[in-house]
Amino acid sequence: MKKVYACVLCAMFLLAGCGDTAGTQNMYSTDAELVAAGSGSEADSFLAEIWDGGITPEYQPLSDSFALAEDTLYYVDKTEGMPVSVYGVSLAGQDQPPQQILHLEDGCIETIVQAKGTGGESILVLAGKDGEQAPFLEAYTMEGRQLWRRLYETQGETALRLAQDDSGYFYVMYAEEVLLFDGDGICQGSISCPGKNYMDLCAAGGIVYASYHDGDTGKPLLTRLQQGSRAEGELRITGNGRLGAGREGRLLFQDGNDIYVCVFQTKKTEKLLNLSAYDLAGEQLQAMGETASGEIRLITWEMCAYDSPTWITTLKAAQEGEVSEDGRRIITWLVVGVEVSDEEQVAAAFNRQSKDYKVVVEQVSLKGLTSAAGDTQYDLDTGIYMCVNTRLLAKESADLLSFLNYQDMERYLTKGYLEDLTPYIAQSEQINQEDYLEQALACYSRGDALYSIPPSFGIDTLIGKESELGAEPGWTVKEFLEWLSRHPDAVTKEGMTRENVLEFCLRGTLNDYLNWESGQCDFEGEDFRELMRQIRELTVDASDHWDDWERQLEEKKPVLEQVRISGFSSCNAWENMYGEPLVYKGYPSKDGTPCYYYVSGGLGILSRSICKEGAYAFWEFYLLYHSGDGEAYYTHREDYADSMTRIVDEQYAYTEDGKMRYRKLSEVPPGVVEEEGLEWISRMTEEQRDKQLAMLEYVQVDTLDNQAVRDIICEEASGYFAGAKGLEDTCRVIQSRVQLYLAERAD
Repeated sequence: MKKVYACVLCAMFLLAGCGDTAGTQNMYSTDAELVAAGSGSEADSFLAEIWDGGITPEYQPLSDSFALAEDTLYYVDKTEGMPVSVYGVSLAGQDQPPQQILHLEDGCIETIVQAKGTGGESILVLAGKDGEQAPFLEAYTMEGRQLWRRLYETQGETALRLAQDDSGYFYVMYAEEVLLFDGDGICQGSISCPGKNYMDLCAAGGIVYASYHDGDTGKPLLTRLQQGSRAEGELRITGNGRLGAGREGRLLFQDGNDIYVCVFQTKKTEKLLNLSAYDLAGEQLQAMGETASGEIRLITWEMCAYDSPTWITTLKAAQEGEVSEDGRRIITWLVVGVEVSDEEQVAAAFNRQSKDYKVVVEQVSLKGLTSAAGDTQYDLDTGIYMCVNTRLLAKESADLLSFLNYQDMERYLTKGYLEDLTPYIAQSEQINQEDYLEQALACYSRGDALYSIPPSFGIDTLIGKESELGAEPGWTVKEFLEWLSRHPDAVTKEGMTRENVLEFCLRGTLNDYLNWESGQCDFEGEDFRELMRQIRELTVDASDHWDDWERQLEEKKPVLEQVRISGFSSCNAWENMYGEPLVYKGYPSKDGTPCYYYVSGGLGILSRSICKEGAYAFWEFYLLYHSGDGEAYYTHREDYADSMTRIVDEQYAYTEDGKMRYRKLSEVPPGVVEEEGLEWISRMTEEQRDKQLAMLEYVQVDTLDNQAVRDIICEEASGYFAGAKGLEDTCRVIQSRVQLYLAERAD
């Protein structure tokens, strides 16, 4: 098995906490107080050993597939269509393969724990459902011999976690309650979630703790569960609520890439380590724990790659002189955005296999430059580029930069920030530029230079019901506006404002009003004036419908949707939602030719990088890592074809109990008898495939200049549509501003 060694120094941070609040059943309520470990002493250091656990899931396992004990990792294999099996992986050494302990021919195992039997012996206890979907709690010896099985009642939910306290009682966690069982598996009652819903469950020092979402703020809280069927006390923590058992009764909890240790009784919390220091990412963490000797155990799985192994990491306290640098060159990757979990996973995967380079993900700060709607953060474009430019000018160490879309590349090309990849690709043994779709590469090319290759792409278009818009794609601006005039109740998710209607019309007709080569434009002519008059006379629904979109569909209103389609399974999903075939109508054009646009992000090498060979090594890894194993529109020609073949080969059906089953047509034996009651549905029909393939002929590049001019026009047109400005003045200002933009662009 593969193993990797790393030595890292972990520093501790000092933060302040808050006071106590008493309650009837709430002994105390407080924020966790973060303090430095070992007052007055040096920070702890760890020697890390990482190896492949020998488990390579063929599906995406969740954290409830893994259970850590002192010497063994238990893994529940839930591969669709196969008997559910339990494997044990020794944590004593990396040369012992997983051993199958037991499997169920019928039913499912939802969660598992190693526990103590009534005689003090080690046993395995499972929670799951039998073939009739009846919940059970079941005990086995370590050799896989069944000891007992107890059925009980629930509301049909899934058991999420299982733990045992020092009295031998079992706690089975569901979303809104924890069921309590005695040592023989007899249900003794339940503990309702004191907040919105439970998140995780863990036993430490013989006491069972649970994390849950606060019902008011949604923030994570920690509580202690008692056999008297109640939760006792609460402690505010950070992160996603994932818990792990620590030594001497302390708990581990995760906050992104950081792991903390917490003592519930004293309300003290210490920052223990940062996962990125060990070539790991927070999104990969599936289980964690600490042994009695102080060894930290981490179980991670790369969620970006379905056929990746499960990694076992052990962290042991290092002796003086054991910790040293690994000598790899540091490659800095600038990422713009609020979440960088996917990027951290790719960087961690690269770092585990690279002996020469280590990629560090650096998030470009957007503090104060984001707006929020509910739990979702939206980036403000102007602030983004100000932050990126400031960061690029401030330091010399950056090597790579992610683009949100290919339009962004133009911003950095004009400043000379990007490196031409053509010479590097010419020497590559793995990348051949001719293997990729030239239409997509055109988005990232300028002359003979190529600045990025996106692993996959999306197509930006308008879609709608065939019953409303007809089956043929494409429409003229006149047809589009006439349809809107006949349907004043037409809705889009983002709102059918007049400015949006104008923007839709300009996407396919902007070149009718300006000439990029000559730098001349005409927005005071009668054609543009008539377009503005027609749009102003429309009755439109300017309200957005993000929250009530399903109700709009149920009411069968004439609906348009501006979407990014990024995979062959998209069409089936959209048509199931709408309840009828859809047409990829595209944006209106002068002659009715469909108008679609490419949408894709990318990764480029910065021309100021002082280690371009290392930056290219990661760029190449990034491109290959994201290619070929899904159902996306891949830029690589063979991957694109394989993606389409995979989705055509798959069918699904619903069983009587509402579960979804999948099968591959290529694996169905000839003359097989269909299972009674199952109606198999293809994930993509030939008609759906042909509609998507037809789009490629008409997809084009939407340049940053096009977008900038449309933004100018729509900004000035809003005053006219609102009745605050006249048409003559509006067109004159548009003409002046666009002409100035064209002149500046020429300079």
